[in-house]
Amino acid sequence: MKKCKNILTSIGWFFGSLLIYLIIITTLAHFNLISYKTVSVLSFIFMCLLFMYNGFSLGKKSSKRGFLSGLMIGTINIILVLLLAIILRSIPGFKSLIYFAVLLLSSTLGGMFGINFKKENL
Repeated sequence: MKKCKNILTSIGWFFGSLLIYLIIITTLAHFNLISYKTVSVLSFIFMCLLFMYNGFSLGKKSSKRGFLSGLMIGTINIILVLLLAIILRSIPGFKSLIYFAVLLLSSTLGGMFGINFKKENL
């Protein structure tokens, strides 16, 4: 039950952070303060860092195998983002699959770092 609560908390934090980021970046782009190419690069970097932090936080809470925690939360987040994209009528192509593979890798790396940064109770 605790693991399920941790996963749901991570998913909620992920989508909350994503929503705040999208509001900020959309506002900046709307007023032409940043170019489309800058938005694209910033979005890629932000998503990689967000996936990595999400894997890191869940890996830090797990007892062993942090890479599986990162892989699991990354897979769940990617499935939810894909479902959202399909609902919004955007069919993912080959570039999207590479993009999601990079995001999954960053989440897995975050889980591996998270399990190593966990404070041990002595």
